[in-house]
Amino acid sequence: MKEGTGDAGWDDLIRELDAWQGEGLTATLWWRDDDATKITGALENMLDICENTQVPLALAVIPARADPGLGDCLAGHRRVSVLQHGLAHLNHEAEGHKKSEFGGGRDLSQGRADIREGREILSRWEAFLPVFVPPWNRMDHRFIEILPDLGITAISAFKARPTRNPAAGLKAINSHVDIIQSRDGHRHFIGVGRAIHAIVDHLSARRQGRVDREEPSGILTHHLDHDDESWTFLERLFRAAGKHPAARWLSAAEIFKPETQ
Repeated sequence: MKEGTGDAGWDDLIRELDAWQGEGLTATLWWRDDDATKITGALENMLDICENTQVPLALAVIPARADPGLGDCLAGHRRVSVLQHGLAHLNHEAEGHKKSEFGGGRDLSQGRADIREGREILSRWEAFLPVFVPPWNRMDHRFIEILPDLGITAISAFKARPTRNPAAGLKAINSHVDIIQSRDGHRHFIGVGRAIHAIVDHLSARRQGRVDREEPSGILTHHLDHDDESWTFLERLFRAAGKHPAARWLSAAEIFKPETQ
C-alpha cells in the first residue's frame, strides 16, 4: 500500500488474501446495503450485480417507508436477505447530538413500539431475517438490551464489534468499510484506492488478531448514492475476491444464524 496516502491497489488486496492462504485461513466477507424502500433503477442494478457475481446481499429495508412491491420483487432473488433498518429512519435526538432513531433521548416504551412495528411489517416478507440495523449505525444500549424480547436475534452496525454478544440472545456482526462518504452536503464514492485500503486494513487486523478474527469483513453500500465508478468498483471487488481460494463471500443467513446454546 502507498505509505501515508491511505490508498491501496488491487495487488494489495490479493497479497493480503495470499497471506490468509499462507496461514491456512479463510477470509470471510459479506455485503450489506442500507436504506432500501422501493424498486429503483439503482436497486435493480444492484440486484443484477448480486446475481451476476453470485455474491449474497443483505438489504437493510426501512419498514415504514417500504413499498410492498419491493418485498414481492426481492422474493424472486434467492441470494438476497432483508434486514430491519429501524422503523422510519427518523432522527429523534436533540439538535447538537449525533443522529439516532433509537438514541439516549428516546423514550424506551416509544422506541420499543417502533421496533416491534417495523418487525411486524417486514416479517411478512419472504426474505426477512430478524436482524436489526440501527439507522446511522448507532443505538442506545437500553434498546439493544430489549431486541431479543422483540424477536430480534442479531444486530449490525459499523466498525469492528467490541463484543460478539452485546446482550443475552443477541449476536453482533457489523459492517466495516463504507464506500460512500458525506462531503459538502453530498454523498460520494470514497474512491477505489481508499476503499481497497480500508478492506485490506480490516482483513489484516483480523488475520493478526488486532480485532475479532471471527467477525467477517463487511462491505457497506448505499445504492441510492452510487455512481458508475461505485458500481464498477463493486463488481471488480466481488469478482477479485470471489476468485481467490482464501476468500469466501457469506450470506446473511449464514452469518446471522442464531447462536446455539
